[in-house]
Amino acid sequence: MRAAPVLPADEATRTAILEVERRRQQALLDVDLDTLRDVYDDSLVHTHAPGLTHTKEQLLRHVATRAPYKGATRGELTIRLIGDVAIMTGRLINRLGSPDGSERTVAGQVIQVLRRCEDGAWRFVSFQMTPDGEHVWTPTDEEKAGLETIAEQERT
Repeated sequence: MRAAPVLPADEATRTAILEVERRRQQALLDVDLDTLRDVYDDSLVHTHAPGLTHTKEQLLRHVATRAPYKGATRGELTIRLIGDVAIMTGRLINRLGSPDGSERTVAGQVIQVLRRCEDGAWRFVSFQMTPDGEHVWTPTDEEKAGLETIAEQERT
């Protein structure tokens, strides 16, 4: 058996996946459960920044009852393919509502996994956000450059 190579997404696939991500973001803002049902695979595992993990149905109930999403900004996204599986990584800044009516921001790096389904549609099977946190080690020059790039992108 030959393993499938890991390749950057071609332009058509990249465009299709970014459209699914755009639909997901808009559906979260609009509390559009029908669209979320369509873009999330039945096998979805969604891990929120604080570590809470939801199945597809749990996440839909969470969105319906809490309507927490108020806005999202994405940084540059890298999309790699392994056969009919796509791994998308990049920065996400979420504006979220809180129980007291205030808003908060959660920012960090995200890994999203999608699969191309039997009907040809791409659907999310996994989501994991690692929120920004304290840096214990002094960053290397390369890491400093990456942090500076993130800070610059967020200023613009």
